[in-house]
This record gives sequence, structure tokens and C-alpha cells, in this order.
Amino acid sequence: MELSDSQFEQYQSDGYLVVEDALSSEMIERTINRLREYSHGDREPQTFESQIEPRVKRGELDVEEEGDAVRKFEGLGMVEEDDVFGEIANHETITAVAEQLLGEHLKLLRSAAMFKPPSVGSEKGLHQDAAYYPIQPRDHLTVWIALDDATPENGCMTVIPGAHKDGMLNHEADEYETDIVINDTDYSEDDLVELPMEAGDALFTHCLVPHYTAPNTTEDWRRALIMSYMDSRSRFTKPADDLEPWVDSVHIQGEEFPGCV
Repeated sequence: MELSDSQFEQYQSDGYLVVEDALSSEMIERTINRLREYSHGDREPQTFESQIEPRVKRGELDVEEEGDAVRKFEGLGMVEEDDVFGEIANHETITAVAEQLLGEHLKLLRSAAMFKPPSVGSEKGLHQDAAYYPIQPRDHLTVWIALDDATPENGCMTVIPGAHKDGMLNHEADEYETDIVINDTDYSEDDLVELPMEAGDALFTHCLVPHYTAPNTTEDWRRALIMSYMDSRSRFTKPADDLEPWVDSVHIQGEEFPGCV
């Protein structure tokens, strides 16, 4: 896929870009089925972690099956262990856009699945992805792929266009120690832009764009897959022994460089 001048300019100015129909309906169905196999016990994840929705974990809300309360899967093992997720990480449309925005030498920084079960899925507070990763330069990007139609009612992505130009903001811990949110800003609700998407659409966001997702108040699933890419010439700013367990990389394409990620 070749980005138009206006698409490229939008990413530079607003910090995000939606690419419609990035994945086929067949690939979406295959991915949803595979996620359900892991969430409901037909497959056992070996190298990636899962989280349960906080209200269910605290005993404040009951679900019929534990799999209906999974909040997310997280870990690069998803793409290394399972060919369904690996195919998406290397998908020609996804990587072609990432290459045009970052360059030809790419590594995968993150793979995750975000579930938001019907009437159970909680919000994810306002944050910047860069706050989780000690990387320089701060220009990696996240691809958020809608597996269901995403709406304001079920928790579509909401961004602050152009705010990536404001640099890194202060964050603090939230529900989980692995969750952080922006604790104080000068932004208002008028700055927020909701991004409804159809299943198969892909949202590319700069790692410094503040964003959040609202709770799912509907009876519909709102599942999404996340793949984050960085230039292979990026560097981790902490020694390897000091990196968090989720900070690593998987080679996608192009060259690898000594002393880099």
C-alpha cells in the first residue's frame, strides 16, 4: 500500500492515521477464533500473559465463563508462538505503512490483544505508549487493528490530535501496576477526537499521541489487536538487566544493527 501525500501529512501533523480494510474479513474471523481458543481454554498460551478485568478480579462482577472477563493478552510470544498473530505482524499492508512512516528497517516492539467484553470491558485511561518503553528516539508507532466494529459506545479509540508534538507527559500508576495514566494536563474534552472504525481497519498512532478508550457499555464485543513497530536503529535507554519484562524486540524486516534494539 502506498500512502498518499495527504495521509503522510496527516500522520506528521495529527500523529495518527486510519487505514481502512487493512485486514480481510477472513483474517479477522481467523484471529477472533484463535483469541477465543486461548481465552476460553482450548489453547494454553505458553509465552504471553493475560489480564482479567479489574471488577471481576475484585469480585464485584460475575461472568458465566472466565474467558468472558479477559481484559488483554500481552507479549511478543504471541507472534513467535502462533502463526495467526505472526502473519498479522508481518502483513504486507501493515508493514508497508509502517515502513513509509518509520523506514525500511523494522522491529516489532509489542504485540497484544485488547478484549473489552460486552458490558464488562473497562476504560483504558489517557496515556502515551512511549511512557511504557525506554526507547530513543521516541518515534515508534502502534498499530491498533479493529477486530469488531469499534464505536463510542463500546470503547473505540479516542485521541488528542497533534499532541505528540508536546513531548512526554507525566504519568502515574492506575488499576494495575502495569497500567499508567496521564495525571495532569491542560487538554480539555474539546481536544478529544473519537475514531469509530470498522472491523479490519487499522489505526497507526505515534507513540507520543495521548489516547484512551471508554468502557464497553453495549452487548457487543470490542476486540482489537495491537502491533507496535520501531526503527531497528532505535536504542533502549536502560541496560538489558534493568528493562521491564515486556520490553524486547522481534525482527520484522530490513537490517539489524549492533548495539541497537
